[in-house]
Amino acid sequence: MALSGNKGEWSEIYTLFKLLGDGKVHAGDADMNKLELYYPILNIIREESKRYEYRPNTDQHIVVIDEDGHEYARISMNRFVQESESLLAEIKSGGSRSFEIPASEAFMNEIGCTLLKAPSSDKADIHIVIHDLRTNMTPNLGFSIKSQLGSASTLLNAGLPTNILYKIEGVNLSDEDIASINSIKDHLPRMKEIVDRGGRFVYSDVEHQTFKNNLLFLDSCMPEFIAECLVVDSMPNATSMIKEAVEMVAAKNPFGFTGNDIVAFYEHKMKVLLLDAALGMTPSKEWKGRYDANGGYLVVRKDGEIVCYHFYNRNDVEDYLYHNTRFERGSRTRHNFGTLFRGNNGETYIRLNLQIRFKK
Repeated sequence: MALSGNKGEWSEIYTLFKLLGDGKVHAGDADMNKLELYYPILNIIREESKRYEYRPNTDQHIVVIDEDGHEYARISMNRFVQESESLLAEIKSGGSRSFEIPASEAFMNEIGCTLLKAPSSDKADIHIVIHDLRTNMTPNLGFSIKSQLGSASTLLNAGLPTNILYKIEGVNLSDEDIASINSIKDHLPRMKEIVDRGGRFVYSDVEHQTFKNNLLFLDSCMPEFIAECLVVDSMPNATSMIKEAVEMVAAKNPFGFTGNDIVAFYEHKMKVLLLDAALGMTPSKEWKGRYDANGGYLVVRKDGEIVCYHFYNRNDVEDYLYHNTRFERGSRTRHNFGTLFRGNNGETYIRLNLQIRFKK
């Protein structure tokens, strides 16, 4: 049966071809520009039903080694360059749904690949042994692959565990008022109506205890901070970009920080959340600070170039995430998002929902 996948899934195979053809990967800055710093690739490891290693050698070939240590194939690096270029063109011309690329699948079979996405229980999409020229270390690292060739991917998925509860203060709303506000279809006009009536959104709780504990694990102020960010993202002047939401919270300074750089105080909190969500933390599983994608991120740009955000350069990884992510509002029907309701204590509450997506 022929392989079929969307642009993001084919991008994982493209990344394999491209890195083996280039033999190295360049670091990137916050705007995904390639820096002079690069990492030579010593080995790429891929595990499907069998484990294969892809080793560049000194005569510009990739030697494919099977799990028994035997040579499976020996193919020129230039062939990988050609195959990556052909695959890139096919991905760009592909539609929004899954599609087949027979020529690339044929080359995959030559090198021992049978799946578009190697099975994994963690956030690492590819494992690479690189040579860090600055530390002279050669670690085996797991990288998460994010592609700009397809639809924007999520960093932190919405769900019932990411619901945050607020009490509406400053206004007494009758049952008829609540029903009237809930009948407003769109989120921002609904929130504006509450504010226009004199309502304020006061953080009450993170409804899912595991996610609340995970946020507290990152920072004791993290639940309240994220709650503040979601409120400013729900105001009429919101743009949904993470960076701008943080700056708006910093202008309010809800935690009364008195240092010289108030924005940096709140920016740091957001970068902690983004990094941990990127490299291992999920809302419904207890987080203990162990990174799955311990290498960092590989980003496939729209032009097909690949840039690396190596965890050794933590500031670069954080800057990339901070400048390239946005809030996305959850489903009102699936996650009880943005609906007013009466609590058991007679007070009025609303749920907002945390979801973070990469911008295109």
